[in-house]
Amino acid sequence: MNKKIAFQRLLVTLSAAFIIFLAGSLPVQAASSEGSPTAYVILVDKLSVNDIDPTATPGIYHLTRQGAIGLASNRTLRARNTIDCSLTLGAGNLARGYKNDLLGFNKEELVPEREKTAGQLYRSLTGIEDQGHLLLVNLPEILEGLNKEHVNTVPGALGEILRANQLKVCVLGNGDNGIGKMRSGIAVGMDGSGQVPLGDVGPSVCRFASSGYLSYETNYEYISAQIENYRSQADLIIIDLSDLARLESADTALPEVSARERKHYLEKIDQMVARVSRQVDPDQDLMLLVGLSPAAKEMDWKNNFTPVLAYGKGFSSGILTSATSRRDYIVANTDFAPTVLKFFNLEDKQRVMIGQAMTSKPARGADNLAAASKLSADTSTANRLRPIVIKGYVILQIISILLALMVIFWIKKGKQVIKPLLVSMVTIPLVLLPLNKISLPGDWSYVIAAVVITIVLTKLVMYFCKGSSFKSFVAVSLITVLMINLDIILGAPMIKSSLLGYDPMTGARYYGIGNEYMGVLIGSSIAVAASIYEKYKNRWLLTIIAVFFMLECYLIAGPSLGANSDGLLTAPIAFLLTFLLLRNVKMNPRVISRLLMIVILVAAGGTFYDMQRPVEMQTHIGRAANQIVAGGWQEILLIIKRKMAMNIKLIRYTIWSYVFMVIMLVVSLLLVRPVGAMQQLRQQHPYIFKGFIGIITAAFVALLVNDSGIVAASTTSIYLVFPILMLMLNIDEA
Repeated sequence: MNKKIAFQRLLVTLSAAFIIFLAGSLPVQAASSEGSPTAYVILVDKLSVNDIDPTATPGIYHLTRQGAIGLASNRTLRARNTIDCSLTLGAGNLARGYKNDLLGFNKEELVPEREKTAGQLYRSLTGIEDQGHLLLVNLPEILEGLNKEHVNTVPGALGEILRANQLKVCVLGNGDNGIGKMRSGIAVGMDGSGQVPLGDVGPSVCRFASSGYLSYETNYEYISAQIENYRSQADLIIIDLSDLARLESADTALPEVSARERKHYLEKIDQMVARVSRQVDPDQDLMLLVGLSPAAKEMDWKNNFTPVLAYGKGFSSGILTSATSRRDYIVANTDFAPTVLKFFNLEDKQRVMIGQAMTSKPARGADNLAAASKLSADTSTANRLRPIVIKGYVILQIISILLALMVIFWIKKGKQVIKPLLVSMVTIPLVLLPLNKISLPGDWSYVIAAVVITIVLTKLVMYFCKGSSFKSFVAVSLITVLMINLDIILGAPMIKSSLLGYDPMTGARYYGIGNEYMGVLIGSSIAVAASIYEKYKNRWLLTIIAVFFMLECYLIAGPSLGANSDGLLTAPIAFLLTFLLLRNVKMNPRVISRLLMIVILVAAGGTFYDMQRPVEMQTHIGRAANQIVAGGWQEILLIIKRKMAMNIKLIRYTIWSYVFMVIMLVVSLLLVRPVGAMQQLRQQHPYIFKGFIGIITAAFVALLVNDSGIVAASTTSIYLVFPILMLMLNIDEA
C-alpha cells in the first residue's frame, strides 16, 4: 500500500515537472487577455524605414511581418520637427508650437528659470486645478497662437475624448539631452487642458550615458518597470524613446563613430519594442510604433516619410492605408489619433480631427518592408527632382515667350527656329506625366531623359503634322487629354508619381488629379474642342463636345476619380462658358446668371452626394461640407480665410507666379500690339478665339477658388499663350 502511494506521488511529481518544463520551453506568450484592452504607442523620434532590418532591428522587423507597415506624411502648421509633429499627432489636426515650444513636466518638477513647480505655474497661467500627474504648462500660449492660424485644431483632442470617456492615459519617457528639455509624449497624450493623468517624464526616465558621446540616454530598465506598474491603471500607454533624436542634437562625431552609436541605440530601442510587443495580446490589445518626426539626414534627401507599424486588434499582417490617403503604404500623421479612438470604439463627434483611422490590407505575397522602402525612395527621388525640373520648365516658358515676342516684333527670320520651341513647351506636361514610372540610375538621368524625350516627341509630332506648329499643338494637346483621362480612370498611377504632380510626403494631397494636371486638362480640353470645331463647324459636333465637357467635369471632380474640390467649380464654369460661346450664345446678365446657377447646382449636387457616403469613403469635399454643417458660418469663414492665406503665400513664393504674370502681360500686350493683329486673329479663327476666352476664364476662376490657384492658373494658361503666339507668328494656318 505504501509502495502504491509512493508510486502515485512520484507520478504526480514527474507530471508536474513535465508540465513546468513544457511551459518553460514554449515561446513567451502575450499577457493574459483578462481585463480591459490596452493600447501601447511607442514614439521613436527620427526613425526611418531604412533603419528597419532583420539583423539590426529584429524586434521591429518581426512586427513588419506580424503586423501592418505604413509610411506617414508629417504635415504640420510649421515644420517637420519633434514639437510640431507631436502636437499634430495628439490633435489629429495640423498644429505647431510657439515661443516656448513645449513646457511639459511632472507636476512636482521645478520649471527652469521660473522658480516654481509645474503645478504652481500651470495653475497661475490657466486657472485650472492640476488633477493630472503630467502638465503642459504653456498650453495657453499654444492655444492663442493657433487661434491666429485659421484652423479648427484642438490641442490634446485625443486625450480629451479619452478623458471624457473615463479612459486614462499614461506617458513615459522624454527627449532631454542635458541642454534642453523635450517632453513630446505629453503633447501626444494630454487632454484639452494640457494634463495627463499618469506617467513620468522627469529626470528618472533618462540617465547619464556612461559610454559613447551622448550626455543622457533613455533609462530603458526604469521605463520597463513603469510600464508594468501602470499596465493595470492605464488604457493608453505612450512610450517616448528619443535616443535617436539625442544623437542628432549631440556634438558632431566622425561618420563611422556616429554610425556606430546610431546602431547601438537602434539595438536598445529594438529590444524595448520587442519587450513591449510581448506584453500585447493581439486579440484585444493594440500596439502602434510611430516614427515621430523625420531624421535630418533623411530630410536632406527629401525623404520625409516616417514609418508606422500597427500590431494587434483590428490589424492583420500586411499594408497600412487610410481613407485620408487612399494609397497603399501611405497614411497621414493626423490619422494616428482617429486610429486610437477607433480601437476604443470612440468617435470625434466634434469633427475637430482631419485624419481618418488607419486600416490594414493583405500584402498579397509581397515583401511589405521592401515595398515600403521602395515607395519611400521613389517618392524622395521625385521630391529632389521636382524643384529642378519645374524651375527649369518655368524658366524655359518665359524664355520661349520672350523669344517669340522678339520674332513677332523684330526678328522676322526667326520664325522657323521658334516653331519647335513653342511646341515643346506644351509637350513637356505630357512627357512629365509617366517619366517617374521609368526606373533610371541617378537623379540627373531623369532630367536628361525628359529633355531627350521632349525633343524626340516634338520632332515626331511636327513631322506628322507637316511642320505646322498649331496642328502640332492640337495633336499634343489631344494626346495629353487622352493620357490624363486614361490615368484618372486607372486611379491616377502616373499623376501620383509625376514630377508635375503632387507630393504625398507634404500631406496636402494623396490621390486624384491634383491642381497642376487639373489646369493642364482643362486648358488642353478647351483648346482641342475649339480647334476641332473651328475646322469642321458641324452642329452634331457640338453635341459631342457637350458630352466630352461633361465627361471631363466628372473625371476632374468625381469623388472616386479626380476628386478635385476646386475643380468642381472651375471645370463647369470654364466648359459651360466655352460651350455657350461655341454655340454663338450672346453673353448678357441673364445668361451669365443662369450659367452660374447651373454651376452652383452641379457643385451642390456633387458635394451633397459625397456627404452622404460613408465617412471612410468621403473625399475632402464631403468632409469639408460636413464640417461646415457642424460648424456653421464660422467654419465657412475659416475655410475661406485658410484658402486665401494659402493662395497669397503661394503667389508670393512659388515660381509659377512668375510665368503666370508673364503670360498675362504678354496676352495684354498682344491685344494692342501689333496693331490690329488680335482683331485679325479673332476674325480668321473665331472659334479658337472663343476657346481662348474659356481658357482665360478657367485660369482666373482657378486662381480665385483654389487654395493653390496660382499653380492651376499657370498650367491652364500654357494652353492660352503658346497657341496665341503660334497664330500671331502667322507661321501657318490652323
